Amino acid sequence: IQFAGRDYLSRPMELNIWRAPTDNDRYLKEEWKKAHYDEAYTRAYGIKMLQNQHGVRFCGHLAVVAATVQKILDVEITWEIDGSGKISSAMSVQKEEEFPELPRFGVRLFLGRELENISYFGMGPKESYRDKHQGARHGCYHSKVQEMHEDYIRPQENGSHFDCDYVEVSNGQFGIAAASGQPFSFNASVYTQEELERAAHNYELEESGSTVLCVDYALNGIGSNSCGPAVLEKYRFNEAAFQFRFVLVPFVI
Repeated sequence: IQFAGRDYLSRPMELNIWRAPTDNDRYLKEEWKKAHYDEAYTRAYGIKMLQNQHGVRFCGHLAVVAATVQKILDVEITWEIDGSGKISSAMSVQKEEEFPELPRFGVRLFLGRELENISYFGMGPKESYRDKHQGARHGCYHSKVQEMHEDYIRPQENGSHFDCDYVEVSNGQFGIAAASGQPFSFNASVYTQEELERAAHNYELEESGSTVLCVDYALNGIGSNSCGPAVLEKYRFNEAAFQFRFVLVPFVI
């Protein structure tokens, strides 16, 4: 993504289905790893580009796959870029039903570390998930990316915000916003999900050098399975088909 002479991404944006397992995922993560969710990547089968006076459209047939297993997700995706720089995305996703519920589905962006200011409208100010938000409330919140991290002794998935309308990451001079007509979750962190899973203790964590922004259609519930029952059915992310639409808007101030 380039806008106003600036490069926004330090590596390509990617479809993302993995999360650093939580204490409550202690049993479910074994099913996830048997399905190779932690090794999943995106494969493109075909891309078409159309251009007109209003902008450019890319239409793609993609899949989320992993070695030694059949296709996990089949994805039809459209990206539209208009003359103002707004990027609109529409995804239609089909999941192979024999796979277990997904940890998450969304896109992951590696942005410049200088984009350290967060503003969002959604559930806050502390982390919130589809089954963990009774202590949160809707509102417009502002924070630093580093302050979004919940410092669990054993690093794990943390800091997501549920039921959001938009999130904006900036540095006071420029930034990028994600918004959708359908509520979404987001996570902004100085750590990658791989680093959170790698580190056995919080003092071992190493920052990525990027602002890692995850814009998620949904995440599986948090549950209480470290010492209680599994995630309730209504909070499991087990949809066989779904659609996700959002826009990315780079801007200068």
